[in-house]
Amino acid sequence: MARILIVDDEYLTVEMLSTFLGLIGHEGIGAHSVRQARDRLAYVEPDAILLDIMLPDTNGLDLCRELRRDPNMLALPIIMISAHAPPMIAEATEAGATGYLAKPINLEKLKNALIKAGVVS
Repeated sequence: MARILIVDDEYLTVEMLSTFLGLIGHEGIGAHSVRQARDRLAYVEPDAILLDIMLPDTNGLDLCRELRRDPNMLALPIIMISAHAPPMIAEATEAGATGYLAKPINLEKLKNALIKAGVVS
């Protein structure tokens, strides 16, 4: 079972993604801001992160860059999510994202992105 941190300020998005992950046998852990994500990362070692770009306290791209500076987080799959695709794809890749999904999130594409990242089978 994979543990996936979902960082999105939209509560319904976090709930929907957590429910979907549960249905396919994995655990979704929600955070609604970068601050909450940092708090969760202090005690949870996720197998992947789904990270929204537009967050209320800090840009998700900045958190992605911050995580990539940590040697323990280099191999962690980080899939960026945003309603502002495709302009943000290049920026997400530059920040160190493993993948990118546009909102509204297609659940089949999410599952395929997690498979491609080696998180789920």
